[in-house]
Amino acid sequence: MKRLLLLCCLLLCSLTLTVSAETPDIATTIFQTQTLPNMQNGIYAIPEDILNTYFTATLADNPKVKDSNITIHKNNKLTLTTTVEKTGILRLHCTIKEFHFDKDDALLKLHIDKKELVGNSIGSWLMNQVSLGMIADIYGNPLAQASIDSKINGNIIDINLKPFATTLFNTGIGQAIGDKLSVSNVTTDDKIIYLHTNVAISLIK
Repeated sequence: MKRLLLLCCLLLCSLTLTVSAETPDIATTIFQTQTLPNMQNGIYAIPEDILNTYFTATLADNPKVKDSNITIHKNNKLTLTTTVEKTGILRLHCTIKEFHFDKDDALLKLHIDKKELVGNSIGSWLMNQVSLGMIADIYGNPLAQASIDSKINGNIIDINLKPFATTLFNTGIGQAIGDKLSVSNVTTDDKIIYLHTNVAISLIK
């Protein structure tokens, strides 16, 4: 029982340290977001602000991509907004179709529901007449420009999260979790994403 509780604490700490090792408020934010019923079912909440902290840090050294952020909505909807060099402000309205994550394999599959070139209604209309894959073939993959390992097929984006998984499980507290943790799915609410894991808290009655 104590081992299960310890594992849950290690999971939260590992996610915290991976996002930022320098901001103590992040740990408080993550812990305060959890609820006991969710943790008893292996579900852990990650606030939108925490994801954006990590997202911003990941892209900080890329001069071609600026002012990037993620907005989380209900029903597995996301809005990705970024400023791409020579393109402008690109906004992608997405649905999460698949997510799994462990130390060996990690994939996020998104469907692009709508593409928007902010401030350019004609450009936005034209973008939505063709698939993102066709746009990427002509102008290049904007995620690849941001050094994010991804493949675009039509309006489906597969993002390889294995580099993140490698960092999480091979350094610091992540080593204590190792083979024990997997995330099989995610669900969302406004400004929050829920990780559905195989690590649940059991209470002693």
